[in-house]
Amino acid sequence: MKLSEILKVNQQILRTRAFVLGGQNFKVRVPLASEMEVINKRISEADITKKTEELINPLLEKKGTLESESIVYLDDDVLVDGRSVKDLAKMTAQTEQRILEMVKLLVPEVDNANMEELTYQEINDEFPFPVQLELMKKIAEVISPGYEETRKN
Repeated sequence: MKLSEILKVNQQILRTRAFVLGGQNFKVRVPLASEMEVINKRISEADITKKTEELINPLLEKKGTLESESIVYLDDDVLVDGRSVKDLAKMTAQTEQRILEMVKLLVPEVDNANMEELTYQEINDEFPFPVQLELMKKIAEVISPGYEETRKN
């Protein structure tokens, strides 16, 4: 018998926390450690192909006019002011995946709604990027109360 059954603990209630952002109430489901490992793996293994193409293709189309000291074309990358566009694509894809994973932890207010089907594009269509970042930060704070303090150290 599980400990929660012995103690008659309702896991759904115990693992649900609430917070307010911009006057809006949200509920978030605190993931188990094993769920968090899966989430972190999906973030670290985010598909960067589409984002890389999205960022590099416009630069490749204008290669003749853009190539200079500040924009250097390599075999499979473009450096802008010494920074790799592929690295930027990876960071962007992982940030988008992190936002998606955190938002999926929100508890829907509509019955039978499935957050697992949510896409980053749907989030991006409804929330400006600064709001996405703030929402992700608040969710992270709620699911790991010592998150900000630990990060500072």
